[in-house]
Amino acid sequence: MTLSRPVVRILLATSAVALFVTSYMFVATWTAGGPPGSSHDYMEYTYPSYDVMLAFGDSITQLGDDPATSGYLTHLTRYFERQMDVLNRGFAGFNTQQARDVVHRVFPTTQRKAVGGGPLASWARWLGGSASATDTAPIASSTTRSIWPSRNRNFPGDARKLQLCIIFFGTNDAQDEGEYGHNPISSYAENLRYFVSLLRDPQSEHYSPDTRILLITPPATGERMIQAKKRIGDAPMILNSAAKAYAETAKLVAAEFDLPCVDLYTEIEARVHAPKGRSVETDDTNGNSTETANAADASQLAAISDQYDGYDEFLIDGVHLNSAGNQLLYTLIVAKIKQKWPELKPSAPIRATPPR
Repeated sequence: MTLSRPVVRILLATSAVALFVTSYMFVATWTAGGPPGSSHDYMEYTYPSYDVMLAFGDSITQLGDDPATSGYLTHLTRYFERQMDVLNRGFAGFNTQQARDVVHRVFPTTQRKAVGGGPLASWARWLGGSASATDTAPIASSTTRSIWPSRNRNFPGDARKLQLCIIFFGTNDAQDEGEYGHNPISSYAENLRYFVSLLRDPQSEHYSPDTRILLITPPATGERMIQAKKRIGDAPMILNSAAKAYAETAKLVAAEFDLPCVDLYTEIEARVHAPKGRSVETDDTNGNSTETANAADASQLAAISDQYDGYDEFLIDGVHLNSAGNQLLYTLIVAKIKQKWPELKPSAPIRATPPR
């Protein structure tokens, strides 16, 4: 049987198109790591880095790496240098309800799946083949090709692990009713539980059972400082009694999950109301505060202006921490880490010989 010339041309054209499509898909699969939506462990390029300490909070955290006020995260960055990377995820003006809208972009996703078997196998599966046992294998750093050839000399690994997560909200939630940031205390408690559950619930895409979680209460507020600020501009009112109630709620939620909690509210109050001539010190080993005699003359301390009831010693505007407040918070966090997780105490940095 002899095919007519038009039929031959059609068959050749069809074959050419099929060959072009097949070649294109093969090249795209090989260079891009697989069909659209696929992921391959052997194609994962990851810069080597240290493990992570994540701070999730409001403006006090956002300002936590501000050198002008000696932010508490600047201290923690120095404390954990060459041990952990400190990530600032502070959102100015946010209460916990608003933070729920961004938390899924803040907490790492820990159940990402890899497709194994190489690009040809992935291409075949995309075209309708069956999946192999490696399709659901978690991505492992040992199978990740690093593009930093000397990582083993300078870095502990090439995959980031969330070692410590600080959750520090409550100041905006505690605003007076009618203020833009007010969030009822019951909602505040539920949102804190939600944040913790994202890291603790095995069904969560952010499940990270080995991550250590530290809650921090909102600080005490200086009402006279806030009132002074309101006279020259817009400033939401946050009663100190409200800050106390929200601080107590944060402590209760921490207790529900058996989590440590830095009681920043009580620590500031203890220092503000310490008798003149005496100061409150933090024990660096367990985070407990003790009152000690101050060498400064009591009469000189008494002469210091009490215009703001002493809260200006730790707060800039009645809400945000100044240098002393940030130093206090840093000291309390480190003391809590040493008490609860001594394994996180930084060791001597690894000395690496610079390349010649």
